[in-house]
Amino acid sequence: MNPDRTLNGKALNEMERNILRIFLKVRENFDEVKSKVSLVRPYLELMVISTAWALKIEEFEKVLGFKPEFLYKGEEETYAIAALYRVDDDFTTGAVAYEFAEIMGKEKGITDPESIDSICVEKTFGEELLYMLENDILSGTQERDFLSCQNLEKRAESLKKLLERKNQK
Repeated sequence: MNPDRTLNGKALNEMERNILRIFLKVRENFDEVKSKVSLVRPYLELMVISTAWALKIEEFEKVLGFKPEFLYKGEEETYAIAALYRVDDDFTTGAVAYEFAEIMGKEKGITDPESIDSICVEKTFGEELLYMLENDILSGTQERDFLSCQNLEKRAESLKKLLERKNQK
């Protein structure tokens, strides 16, 4: 795989190279689902609503109205993540890790955000997720369903407690 080209041979821009690098790094911590997850280009139609998305591949096709272009294809091609590089590496890592954790949650029948947060902590991305949540609190940004209708401050406090317990072990 050429890290400067999509699977269709198109050149990657700097944002796409950064997202691919982060995706591949995060992917390694999610052995249970990594073979099922692909990375699609960040399409404007998706990114105006959220920094990152995790859907089944056919759901991306329905939302976009066309087959998305892949930056990376998982062996099983079940799910895909689309992500926008935003703020910095840590913020973007938190967003991508949350999407991987959400996929892992779907596989296990887990849907509540705090349980998904604990998967991120378990997979060593709790600090990045907390940074992402706190950044969204400060900026007033409310991401799509996994953050909307949630009290971000309460969720961040819960995540801090979870991280403290983990660090005490």
